[in-house]
Amino acid sequence: MNPTSAHPAKIPVRAALPAWRATAVWAAVTLAFATIMVQAWRAQVEHGQFLRDQGAQRYLRHFPLPVQRGSIFDRHGKPLALSVPVKTLWVDPQIFSQQHQKWPQVAADLGISVNELQTRVHNGGSHFAFIARQIDPERAEKITALRVPGLYSLNENRRYYPAGSIAAPLIGFTNVDGNGIEGLELAYNQWLTGKAGEETGLRDNYGHPLSLRGPAHAAQPGKALTLSIDRHLQYVAYTSLASAVQRFQARSGAAVLMDAQSGEVLAMVSYPAFNPNDRSDYQAALYNNRAIADTFEPGSVMKPFTIAAALDDQSIQPDATFNVNTNCFRVARFCIQDDVRHNNLDLAQVLKYSSNIGAAKISLRTPPADLFHMLRQAGFGQSSGLGLPGESSGTLPAWQGWDIARRAAMAYGYGLSVTPLQLAAAYGAIANQGVYVAPTLIRQENPGAKGTRIMPAATAARLTQWLTGVTGPGGTGFLASIPGYSVAGKTGTSIIANGKGGFHKNQVNTTFVGFAPARNPRLVMAVVVRGPTQGWRYGGVVAAPVFRVTMAAALQSMGIQPNPALLESATAAHQASASETQRWAEGVGDAAH
Repeated sequence: MNPTSAHPAKIPVRAALPAWRATAVWAAVTLAFATIMVQAWRAQVEHGQFLRDQGAQRYLRHFPLPVQRGSIFDRHGKPLALSVPVKTLWVDPQIFSQQHQKWPQVAADLGISVNELQTRVHNGGSHFAFIARQIDPERAEKITALRVPGLYSLNENRRYYPAGSIAAPLIGFTNVDGNGIEGLELAYNQWLTGKAGEETGLRDNYGHPLSLRGPAHAAQPGKALTLSIDRHLQYVAYTSLASAVQRFQARSGAAVLMDAQSGEVLAMVSYPAFNPNDRSDYQAALYNNRAIADTFEPGSVMKPFTIAAALDDQSIQPDATFNVNTNCFRVARFCIQDDVRHNNLDLAQVLKYSSNIGAAKISLRTPPADLFHMLRQAGFGQSSGLGLPGESSGTLPAWQGWDIARRAAMAYGYGLSVTPLQLAAAYGAIANQGVYVAPTLIRQENPGAKGTRIMPAATAARLTQWLTGVTGPGGTGFLASIPGYSVAGKTGTSIIANGKGGFHKNQVNTTFVGFAPARNPRLVMAVVVRGPTQGWRYGGVVAAPVFRVTMAAALQSMGIQPNPALLESATAAHQASASETQRWAEGVGDAAH
């Protein structure tokens, strides 16, 4: 037996924990909890919005909603430009590239080859590539119905032009993103463009939609634009101009029809034109708005303003006559000629027979500053104020640099350049009793624009009377006459300069500018056909018929009834012999040599 077993073993006694340790533990726990609460407060309250925004950026996406571009209408509310809903197809290349077995069907429905489809897919980004922009919804639905993974669609708008080519150079067009890049679409882009809306929703890392939260901001459509243009008259002017250009195998043509009293442009056409709904062959240099962009030396259509300046400063009297019976009126080293030789001509006859010699003699009696001032007030050498892109101001040299030859040449339209719009507006001042009204393309609810007087009413009245003789029997513009209506106007045939101080042989620009009814003018029109190569290449033969057809339609459209007495005289005039009619045609022309 172990001797020590009789005594019980001693158990060690642990010392009691200090009271401060429990307090320290509870203090640490409380501090940690307080810290957590402070951080939670800061995260949820102080920085809550910031952190929520940062989180939303990881899973929310904002995509623009298509906006409706404002429509363009003619004066009667007929559409000239509309936005129609279309679809755009896009793919995620990383997903779509794994579906090669379905590419032939997609390509066939798009009307392209598989190689072209592959090119479009590879030309995009890593997660986004367009394969078809702005196609018909029905066609897009057929393709999306294939349910090819990685292929998606977007809603967009495409611009459609119901008038087609007849108004294309004027209206212009938009690019694929809906921004105006030509014509009125560009000039009024800010007015027509709305403000895109924004769609907010849940998207995955590849941008694929999971759910939407509705539009964050609704789209604001663009504003409509109502023009002064009459679509029917635009069509008539375009077709008649196109007929003249084709018949005489000319280079191009342009025409402007205006309300003489309000300045509203009722038609502005150019030929050749393009189809704005299919611009695959569009070239800006070939299809610009020639009515405002192309300049040329106008020829004898400037003679009324030469006479007006001379009358106003009393350089000549209304009953003045001029001896033009010469084959060559020499001024400096230049020989001025008339196409048809005459004896003594009064002012009415100078216009009727378009005498270059008579106009030159009038100009040489007139101080050059006075003629310059008249032309400047009539709108030449400056912008019309329409604000259209590509508009030219033309050229009107300062009178201080005119030598005697320039003074004579200016009288019959050489030495300056003008646009068809400028000619129409300038003749509008004669029709409007001597008051120039700036042209406008915007429909006016209450027409009655105030203009600037550029000549006395008496001078305008005399010019109107004399210009009426131009369209009568024996006048150079008889082909512009309209049965039942009095027409005042002037022909112009100018030889085209070669840029080397001379002129091209047998290359001319032909012009007619006039207004009707002459006794109470309402409408004014300028027609220019450039570079005709066939037939009688004179303003009275090439351009005047375009005026007649368009003006007749415009007068009827405005409800202006023909004068019965003038109808009777027109019937009598049509009984003229064939030889007389031939003689009239041969007498047309006023080109300087």
